[in-house]
Amino acid sequence: MTSPNQPPPSLSRRPSPVLLIFLIFPALGLVAAAAFALANRGETGAPPTPLPVTLAQPSLMNRSAPNFELPGLDGGTYRLSSYRGQVVFINFWATWCEPCRRELPALDDFEAAGAKVLAVNNGETAEQVESFLEANGVQKLAVLLDADFAVSRRYRADRLPMTYVLDPAGVVRYIHIGEITAEDLAAYVEALTSGS
Repeated sequence: MTSPNQPPPSLSRRPSPVLLIFLIFPALGLVAAAAFALANRGETGAPPTPLPVTLAQPSLMNRSAPNFELPGLDGGTYRLSSYRGQVVFINFWATWCEPCRRELPALDDFEAAGAKVLAVNNGETAEQVESFLEANGVQKLAVLLDADFAVSRRYRADRLPMTYVLDPAGVVRYIHIGEITAEDLAAYVEALTSGS
């Protein structure tokens, strides 16, 4: 027989909620720790997923510029090697590029003794380029068509506009990323011809 101060036997078997909390949370912590340990087993487990690797391409700075031959918008053929003895600006551009649009008049007007600008269009058709140049009044610039991006890839011209500045020996001395101004053009020519 039970005393009046004792709970009935059916209630005494039910654990208290506080006790359940103290038992469940540590058990969950042990399960989480085991899962973490299995996921990070190191050499005995599966190897970790490697991060993507980007191989650094060697810079063209202070190296001979890769020679190329491209058709010009004027119907002629332009070969880089035929400009040895001059400072050469190889400008990579496209009609959709806003900084390219802004710099083209400066490139078109730029004339300096011993310097040549070759404006290499990236992947657009002759019709697209021609109508764009006419609409923007660009008339004197030597515009080359790199329809298949072959020259752009060789020069790693992945940001537009990008201008390579070659000394008279055909060596890349400067790489100008972004819009180039008339003042920049003149300063590069001065830097590369002042010693001669």
